[in-house]
Amino acid sequence: MASILALFPAWFLAPYPLILTAVITILFALGVLGSFYAERRGWANDDSRVTLDEFCGMLVALLWLPLPSSPLGSILIFGMAFIIFRLLDIFKPPPLRLPERLPGGWGVFLDDLAAGLVTNGLVRLILLIPLPLLHHA
Repeated sequence: MASILALFPAWFLAPYPLILTAVITILFALGVLGSFYAERRGWANDDSRVTLDEFCGMLVALLWLPLPSSPLGSILIFGMAFIIFRLLDIFKPPPLRLPERLPGGWGVFLDDLAAGLVTNGLVRLILLIPLPLLHHA
């Protein structure tokens, strides 16, 4: 659910990548600190109640992406990024699982940020394919 919610601020902040970067940085810092605090209060490491990590990861997936001028093309790119991010976050291919070993909030957040970075790169590769709906919609 947090990944879906992240699409809304990302949509409005996409034209302002420096602001989006600042938002991600602030949320990341607060989330890491909050995760350490929650763990000390008895919550499980990467407790399901902590969803800010998915929110931040989805924002990273959309950061600095080249978006077409048409709303339909942008919706398709956001949808593609969402699906790729969720698949990477759920299945965590081996390199994306490594950050989970880090202590406390670092492990909680860095695996989702890594999934966001990989998603961002995969979307950029897909955008190299000349698909009319993504480039001229």
